[in-house]
Amino acid sequence: MKTLLKIAAGILVAAPLLVHAGEKHHQAPAAIAVRLLAAEATAPAAASQAARDAAAEEPEPIRRAVEREIDAGLFPGAVVLLGSADRVLYHEAFGHARIVPDKLEMPKDAIFDLASVTKVVATGTAVGVCVDRGLLRFETPIREALPGLTGEGIDPITIALLATHTSGFDNAKYHQRAQGDAMLELMLGVSPQWQPGSRFYYSCLNMILLGRMVEKASGQRLDKFCQERVFAPLGMSDTSFGPIPPSPRVVPSGARQIGQIEDEQARLAARPVGNAGLFSTAGDLGRFCRMMLGEGQSGGVRILSKETHNRMTANQLAPPLPCRGLFWEMDRRALHRPAKLSDRAYGHSGHTGQSIWIDPEKQVYVIVLTNRNHPQMVGGKRKDQQYEARARIGDAALDFFGY
Repeated sequence: MKTLLKIAAGILVAAPLLVHAGEKHHQAPAAIAVRLLAAEATAPAAASQAARDAAAEEPEPIRRAVEREIDAGLFPGAVVLLGSADRVLYHEAFGHARIVPDKLEMPKDAIFDLASVTKVVATGTAVGVCVDRGLLRFETPIREALPGLTGEGIDPITIALLATHTSGFDNAKYHQRAQGDAMLELMLGVSPQWQPGSRFYYSCLNMILLGRMVEKASGQRLDKFCQERVFAPLGMSDTSFGPIPPSPRVVPSGARQIGQIEDEQARLAARPVGNAGLFSTAGDLGRFCRMMLGEGQSGGVRILSKETHNRMTANQLAPPLPCRGLFWEMDRRALHRPAKLSDRAYGHSGHTGQSIWIDPEKQVYVIVLTNRNHPQMVGGKRKDQQYEARARIGDAALDFFGY
């Protein structure tokens, strides 16, 4: 009921701003709101249909917000999806999936390289599943979880410290020293650069090691484990580790070839690893987010226990360290974080131009996927501007629907 009232209120507020460009079959915003409120007063089935009808419209404030960022040259295209625990409220594509060597419009079912969003959708969830199955504990020392580790000073480090990026490991890259299995073996000799637990330092190595711990505990490769325990049960049919075959649906990133993994360590590992390399669509990520809003379950399918889910999505760090869940970002200062989210919201970004945010207090999630590194890789201040743009787009969507 609250969701429908939010949708109706958002449409009424935005009504003067909507432009219909002469499309004969579009209904006036006020009429959509009246239809929603009338449906709420009659029958649940009719109300559900009214919500779907409203979500199918193209709210002009959201479109303008996205096109403003595209016109500013921050990225060629984007896909935006906003939803609640039981439905998709908005899903639309904008701009171009690619602009060289020729232009191709962005499809709603575009497949993106998620980059570091892999850390939460695949690796973090897989660790949580292993915890629920009794294969791992968040308090497990990493030397116990992965006996091949040989570095000095690692005894105090637990899985939880890896998952909050407070292990003391730096973000050194290994792909220039070795590749494939040799690179992964080289990582086993890592030693902390700071006292474990004393400092937050974002490190891809933390997640690569966690991915290997999942494999050690389960006896399966990370990709197969995630497919069987997470993606397939949720119906995420367009989600898989790369590389993937090129097609018009696959969005270019900073990789040399379409369908290649952009992240160099993940690509040169030549096998699925925990820090990056997952490909997916906004629709599939929406299915994942609904499971997270459901405290680990969706549509009668449970992926994580409520206890494990709630621990993963609660702040684990005390000041002066930033707010972090296990795997999840919770810092209100994150550049890509929409301001309209509550303090309990958690999310993650991806270097390729991706953001997902889930708000358990407001029972809403917002996904903004872009191709910011096409046709060339971007860094520095421009990269920060691209992250901030995703936050503005998220806020426009949240605002329109009354969140």
